[in-house]
Amino acid sequence: MPPQSGQPAHQQPFAYGPGPYQQAGPPAQKKRGGLIALLAVVVIVLAVGIGWGAATLFSKDSEDPATVASTDEPTNADSEDGSAAASTSPEPTDTESALPDDPKKALEQLADSDGQMAKSELDGKWVPQLSSKRVGLEAEGKTWDEEAILEEFEGLREEFPRVKLIWSGDFSSFKEDNFWVTVVGIGYDDPDDALSWCSSHGLGPDSCYAKQLNTSGGHDGTTRLQD
Repeated sequence: MPPQSGQPAHQQPFAYGPGPYQQAGPPAQKKRGGLIALLAVVVIVLAVGIGWGAATLFSKDSEDPATVASTDEPTNADSEDGSAAASTSPEPTDTESALPDDPKKALEQLADSDGQMAKSELDGKWVPQLSSKRVGLEAEGKTWDEEAILEEFEGLREEFPRVKLIWSGDFSSFKEDNFWVTVVGIGYDDPDDALSWCSSHGLGPDSCYAKQLNTSGGHDGTTRLQD
């Protein structure tokens, strides 16, 4: 058929198919296929990157000394030392806590330990004397026995922590050798200093006087009373 008038013979816009939009179909399909492929590549790259980052992070965490130290279990040595420390109680330091229940044995133990100190540190010194009692003595409204003597000493020691108990038979400066004597364990060269201790602690002549402790010689001149 000859071309119609007014339309050039070389213009044929629909030469590829019968439909008016058949020409645009194949390029659109190719474009979507390219986008899907690009998205797949991006997903793969992201997955690889995330996996590498997680592996690196976990590896560093496991190598971190602080992280390792926080999860370490205590060794057997640590456990044993802790148990030993927890089960070990301090030794009693108070002499009274180790005293026998029997009053006589308690007095003997006190006089033995305190007497040794007095002989080594107070020999020839003047000390304040607070009490002297023997079993069977009738004084201060009662008859004294070992239990009463021990109670008096413990009461004095609670009030004056530096007091000591000695046995008069261990020192030559006592006329009688069967008395439990309570003295303050502070030695003075001058008897007046020992008497000053008595007065400064509110103890009168009937409760405190100066006594010289000697392991040799006689008892004359070894006692000084308050005025």
